[in-house]
Amino acid sequence: MAKQFQAFAILGLVSGLICSFAGPELPNIKWLVDAFPGVVLGFFLFFAGRYVAHRDGQRWLSALLVTLSAAIIGWRLAVKVGVDSGLDELYLFAVCGAVGAGCVAIGLLYAWRIRTGVVPFVLITLLVGAFGGFIFHLIELVSGISSINNDFVWTTLLFTVWQTILFAGLVFALRYGSGRSS
Repeated sequence: MAKQFQAFAILGLVSGLICSFAGPELPNIKWLVDAFPGVVLGFFLFFAGRYVAHRDGQRWLSALLVTLSAAIIGWRLAVKVGVDSGLDELYLFAVCGAVGAGCVAIGLLYAWRIRTGVVPFVLITLLVGAFGGFIFHLIELVSGISSINNDFVWTTLLFTVWQTILFAGLVFALRYGSGRSS
C-alpha cells in the first residue's frame, strides 16, 4: 500500500502542477480554460486507476470518458459553489473540495469498477476532498498568500494541495472503502 500511496500522491502533485503551469499558457477560449483542470485531473485519475491500482476493464474508452466527464463536472461545480454559495470562508474550501471529490467519486465507481463498499468509497472520497479544501484554507491563512494578490501562486497552491490530497486519499478509499485491496 505504501508504494501505491506514493505513486498516487506523486500523480496528484504532477497533475496539480500541470494544471497550474500549463493553464495560463492556454489560448483565451472560455470553455477550454474552464475544462482544462478537469481534463488534466481526469487523465491522471484514469492513469492512476488503470496502471497503478490495476482497476482496468475491457471498456477502457468509456472508463476514460466517464472519468474525464466526472472530473470536469466536479471542477466546474466546485467553482460554482465557491462563487455562488455565500458560505463563510472557514467552510467554503472544504465544501468546494467535497463537491469536486463527490463528482470524481461517482465517476470512479464506474471507471474503476467499484461494486462493493460503494457508500464507504464515496464517503471517504468526499471526506478527503473536504480535508484537501480545509488544508488549502489553513495554508492560505498561515502563509497569507491571498494578501499578495498573485493569482498564479494561489491557483498553484490550490491545485497542488487539493489534487495531491485527493489522490493520496483515494488509496485509502480503495483499500478501506471498496472492500477490495488493490
